[in-house]
Amino acid sequence: MLRAGEWTKGARVTQAERLARTEVLRTVISRLEETLNELRAEQVKALEGCEHQYPDGRQASTGASTKVCAICGQVLKGREGKLWG
Repeated sequence: MLRAGEWTKGARVTQAERLARTEVLRTVISRLEETLNELRAEQVKALEGCEHQYPDGRQASTGASTKVCAICGQVLKGREGKLWG
């Protein structure tokens, strides 16, 4: 079976090799997706108690009418109603 670097060099590949390579790639992708999901869950846990400010005390909110935390991405509650008009 061809390695990753050899796969792109234009070598002649049989259908059996192609199918075997596809199956190997599917298992690798599946394993990486599981790892990615675990990392995303860990990130969510780390950002649960976000105070929406940077370590130096500045507010981490951005946006005009809808404020969003630049650190965790959570939509922040703003003032209800309009100030004028």
